[in-house]
Parts: sequence; C-alpha cells; structure tokens
Amino acid sequence: MALRTLVKVGQITNLSDARYCSGMGVDMLGFRVVAGQEHYVSPELFKEIRGWFSGPSIVAEAYGIQKGEDLPGIIRHYLPDFIELSLQDLLKIHSPSSTYILSTSYVEIIEQEDVLAPYRNQIAKIIIPATTEKKAIDELARSYQVMLQLDSTTSIGALLNSPSINGIALRGSPEEKPGLKNYDSLSLILEQLEVLD
Repeated sequence: MALRTLVKVGQITNLSDARYCSGMGVDMLGFRVVAGQEHYVSPELFKEIRGWFSGPSIVAEAYGIQKGEDLPGIIRHYLPDFIELSLQDLLKIHSPSSTYILSTSYVEIIEQEDVLAPYRNQIAKIIIPATTEKKAIDELARSYQVMLQLDSTTSIGALLNSPSINGIALRGSPEEKPGLKNYDSLSLILEQLEVLD
C-alpha cells in the first residue's frame, strides 16, 4: 500500500487506529506523551500498541511539556523519531539532539523568526492549518517542509498538486469500545490518497 503524499496521523490512543494506519501506508504515527494532557498514552499502553505494528515513524506529541528535564524520560519510554510540539513547548526544552515537528501558523513563524532561528536545523517539518493561504504556504516552504493539518476532506486534490506541501497531518479518534472502531473520517482521506498498482 502506498499513499500519494507523506501522511502523519496523530492523537493515536488505541491499537485499532495504529494497525489501520500502518496497513494503509501512513508514514508517521503520533502519540500524546505528557501525562495529564488529553489523549495521553502511558508508556505501558504505548509499549503494548507498539508491539503490533511496524513501518511508520514514531512521533512523541509533547504538547504541554513543563520542563526540559521531562524530555529524557519521554525519549527513553517512547523512543520517538520526532518530537512534535508548539513553539511555547519548544522553548522549554532546549535539547540540541532532538528532531522536531513544530505545530504553528504562518503568523507565528513570521513574528517569531528570531526566536526560531537557533532551532532551524532541528525542525524537520512544520504543521500549519489547511486554511492557510497559498501565498503564505509558498513563502514558508522556502525555509521549511510544510505539512497541512486536515480536519476534513475539503479540496484535498488541490492540496496534493501544490509542490509547496510536503504532506498532511490527520488525527485518530477513540474506540467506541475495545476492538470496535469507526474509521470513516480517516478512510475518506486515506482512500483518496491511495496509489493504485
């Protein structure tokens, strides 16, 4: 299974989403790793889920992290390929060895350019809202690999045709009960992205 663009699915909280996304060829799976935050996945649950899929990169979604000293424990428990966070969270960490995905906006990038400068080489990708104007996306794409956060299937064809867009970001959803899952919101987009052999 192959998809026409890089896809990250975040807020994974259950094995059903992880296996479905892995089987569909999703490139990155994101797990909330800060205790007390919505959609938090404990190290024990993560380990259980991780044993059942292979392929996608692991993204530790560290929104709400309180201090840099919390990062080594997250890395030890989740072994992430990327750390995803907001600019406010990034400024609490100061880790020279981590690779980041920054969830941001065009306005924040422009207004905080000087603040972001020391982290530029560590930011692998930025995720911005899909509603961002094309001109702004093109401008950001000169400095960053840009992913769009999608919440619906609106104009996905147009998004795929833009050379400025490096990929899309989606969100998982909770299970109704263990093993019972509705994939409608994910499948509507992923099936449009499938490359037919």
